[in-house]
Amino acid sequence: MKKIGGQIPEVVDALGAKSPTARLNLRAHQVRARYQRALETVYGESTPLFLEHTNNVYIMDKEGVRTLIVYVDDSIFAAELNAQRELIKLKLLELFGEDVEEFQIYISRGSYKANHPYLASEDEAREQAEAVAAPSIPLDSSERRFVSETVSRVEDDALRGYIEKAMTASLEWKKGEKANSPTENR
Repeated sequence: MKKIGGQIPEVVDALGAKSPTARLNLRAHQVRARYQRALETVYGESTPLFLEHTNNVYIMDKEGVRTLIVYVDDSIFAAELNAQRELIKLKLLELFGEDVEEFQIYISRGSYKANHPYLASEDEAREQAEAVAAPSIPLDSSERRFVSETVSRVEDDALRGYIEKAMTASLEWKKGEKANSPTENR
């Protein structure tokens, strides 16, 4: 069975995101999500505390070596991550096939200390709550056909099914959001 991570570029293409910026944003989101999941398996209920103090996470090739780079805002979190570095690397490999050879931990300086990608601002949290409250509107036959045609390029049956379901839900939600928008009801 193919791993989902191996088909990410195909999925991005199928959804129409061919730009390098879209691919970079997708990868950045993927790395953050994978790091979060690895921490959840290592730290359990304490994970939110570590995520609150995480300023950024990268996985990149540095001089031919696959490296996980984590920036935190306090040395105590750097020390604890350092103590668990091998276990975190192992979890990334087990859960996602991310074979990280090195794990580098840095303490953020200056304005970078204020960057907290795992914390939503109050405005973002309110917007997310409002967005979730928007009712979905089912797709019509031409919209469902568009979804089917778009995902038909994905070879793996199970993955294609998941993407079709996610894409349908997303489009239904956007359709409902648009219909319930104050500017649409004028």
